[in-house]
Amino acid sequence: MVITEKERVRRLVSLPEAKPGWIRRLRQSRVAIVGIGGLGNASALYLAAQGVGHLTLIDPDEVEPHNLGRQILFGPPDVGRPKVEAACRTLRFIAPDISLAAEAAALTDEKQETLLAGHDVIVDGLDNWEARLILNRFSVHHRVPVVFAGAIGYEAQVYVVNGGKPCMQCLFGDDGFVEQSCALLGVLGPVAGMAGTVQAQEVLKLLLNTGDGLQGRIWTYDAFRNVSRVVGFTPRAQCPVCGGKEHEYGR
Repeated sequence: MVITEKERVRRLVSLPEAKPGWIRRLRQSRVAIVGIGGLGNASALYLAAQGVGHLTLIDPDEVEPHNLGRQILFGPPDVGRPKVEAACRTLRFIAPDISLAAEAAALTDEKQETLLAGHDVIVDGLDNWEARLILNRFSVHHRVPVVFAGAIGYEAQVYVVNGGKPCMQCLFGDDGFVEQSCALLGVLGPVAGMAGTVQAQEVLKLLLNTGDGLQGRIWTYDAFRNVSRVVGFTPRAQCPVCGGKEHEYGR
């Protein structure tokens, strides 16, 4: 059965805010996803299904058995394969016409330009504070939106840095949550998926220029208590990344 692009996103373009160019805009968009774990799996799945034309998947790791409980693009036959290759295979099955680039590499200062340049939005699927610092600096210096997220234990959070301020270091300071890791503290699988889905939602809103985004605001969710909220945060005047820069959003 041949499924047309319009049929695939019929419910998307039925939204009251939808504009005639939405399908074309998504098809022409380029999104990089850095980290193909629980967050990156969920965001990649929805972005591909909603018609984003190109995804670059960036992750140096291979699929491990413990990934299968929350990383929904992978199955048992993928154990031992590079995550980016296994994810691409599933995404091509879901969205045959999508353009995909698989980069089995870690994000470093030396590789950031090569890996990230030329994308409209970047998704943070990392569990590494130092790599997130690179994404934050890249967003501010190159004015490219980054949709950040985290999921540990029963808790998730999503926020957007859109090239101006406040940035990630305004929110967390210089040390952030360096010692926190789902490898140490565990994570409820659907919580990671929920955060990744909210990331995909924010990416689509940025690409389509619709809705109220999470720039300067952080969405948090506590699954243990079933509580969610959105809280604003402000720039730090002495922030080493964005301090002194104009408060602007947009590309």
